[in-house]
Amino acid sequence: MKRGSVKAARLGFWERFLRVFCVGVVHLVHRPKCCGPKPALEEPTIFACRHVGLMDPVMLMVLYHRMMIRPLVARDYYDKNRFTRFFYRLAQCIPIERHMASTQWLEDSLAALERGESVIIFPEGRRNKSGKGLLPFHSGVTLLAARSGARVVPVYNAVWHFPHRYRLAIGDPVRLDDPAPEEMKSRWLREQTDRIQAAVADLAPRVEQEFQS
Repeated sequence: MKRGSVKAARLGFWERFLRVFCVGVVHLVHRPKCCGPKPALEEPTIFACRHVGLMDPVMLMVLYHRMMIRPLVARDYYDKNRFTRFFYRLAQCIPIERHMASTQWLEDSLAALERGESVIIFPEGRRNKSGKGLLPFHSGVTLLAARSGARVVPVYNAVWHFPHRYRLAIGDPVRLDDPAPEEMKSRWLREQTDRIQAAVADLAPRVEQEFQS
């Protein structure tokens, strides 16, 4: 699939206003710190992010504020009320059905990558409220990467409590292995998803070491 240029993706006036506002608030309140290097990204990217809090996607959107990034948001949050629909639409979020076999999120994400936009996906499928380790990853992240050809960037977030700094680690992009024959597709999806989960888990020591220091 052909992907657009990052520089070609543009925000409207109100979307830019919201992001500028968020940048100010986040740096003032959360003071995000990237533990280790922050990869320079020059092409549309799929961020595979550990999910421990509602601010997780915002941190990436602030750290890469020059990129057009679209987080996936569960449909039940997206459509909770008129305000959430307005806010998530303004934030350019992509709704995803949590308990239904809908592929609309996949088509919307593919279209975003083709326009030069990036996507944040939470492969755990829900927030890890215990804050311990990782929940099992769903294979949607692999399916999106396979269909789009985009690289997957692993992200590990620490649980945040005020007034501490919000800490996260961003790993090097992961490229999938060549696709397997159709009869082995299910196994291939599982293996690649496990690879992505391992890449996210490998970032944990960076965050934990930084937190203890």
